[in-house]
Amino acid sequence: MPDPEPATPPDLLYAESRQHLLTLARSLSTAQAETVVPMCPDWTVQDVVAHLTGLNADVASGRTDNLGSDESTNRQVSDRRGKSLGEICDEWEGHAEEMSSQMQARPKLAVGLTADLIVHIHDVQHALGIEIDRESHATLLAAHRYVPHMQDRVQEKLGLGISVLLTDGTEWPASGDVAATLRTTPYDFLRSVTGRRSRRQVETLDWSGDVAVIIDNAWTTYGPLQEDDVSA
Repeated sequence: MPDPEPATPPDLLYAESRQHLLTLARSLSTAQAETVVPMCPDWTVQDVVAHLTGLNADVASGRTDNLGSDESTNRQVSDRRGKSLGEICDEWEGHAEEMSSQMQARPKLAVGLTADLIVHIHDVQHALGIEIDRESHATLLAAHRYVPHMQDRVQEKLGLGISVLLTDGTEWPASGDVAATLRTTPYDFLRSVTGRRSRRQVETLDWSGDVAVIIDNAWTTYGPLQEDDVSA
């Protein structure tokens, strides 16, 4: 099985990705900042940045109970309502030194936060209609993180094995008998497994085997698949 971490340390990938989104966020007009992000229902671009900032604030302060839950995520956004996007960006940057130390000490945390960050960067790029960075090292890291999680979920819920072959040359064999095989790009896998695609789009990926039961019962990480096809 491949090493889930790329050659660049995950804490550095996080810092690079954060800077990329901060630069974009600081360049946006008020109207762009208020653009609704279709993959994050009821959130604007500014709300996405608020969530990411809130994650850093919670980790830096040791407030990690229920991190990732709907309750904590909604709080991260609501706590920053009334602030400007520039103020939120300043807060996010203010946590950089502490987050670097935390991530170096806790590589799994760095991988998880980087995966979350790159998924939301793609969400924002899609919402604003700008070019999506589909082949970044952070995208590869996130896809490599989610493949074994998905395989474990399918095995635990359904008792089925699924093999994954990504176009970056990595192969993730199933444990036990193979019920299905998926061949796809890291980007398409990541968008699909995090609920950013419709059921039809997931079903039309390059599969072998009967995958309906997997897609319907054990595929997604975050909530149901989209009802309508999306381009991102």
